[in-house]
Amino acid sequence: MKSFKILFLLVSALSLSACTSVKLVNLTQEPIPAESRQSIEVAIMKGCKAKGWTPIKADNNTIDAYITVRSHKAHVRISYDEHFYNINYVDSTNLDYSDGEIHRNYNKWVHKLAASIQQQLSSQ
Repeated sequence: MKSFKILFLLVSALSLSACTSVKLVNLTQEPIPAESRQSIEVAIMKGCKAKGWTPIKADNNTIDAYITVRSHKAHVRISYDEHFYNINYVDSTNLDYSDGEIHRNYNKWVHKLAASIQQQLSSQ
């Protein structure tokens, strides 16, 4: 009986550690500092490039950004106005997106992207 409990605990621990999916995060209403002196679009483009994302202007106040890490790809849409910006998931490859969940690295990449954009907006 004791060995069964140990086996059960081992299998449970392994199954939990193998789980890499987390709830997908979209960042909304991220503040743009009032003292931002440079163009918001330029700051977003620079912030994307600094973290390895490829930004492409989609239309007024919208930038599509792409990142490829090994065989993993993500596509986000960054919309903005003079007060806020949003980073929303569009598509991905090899990140196991399903029913609002995605590989945990995606959220890390998006949070690092947001931090880089904030740094660009705050500089100067």
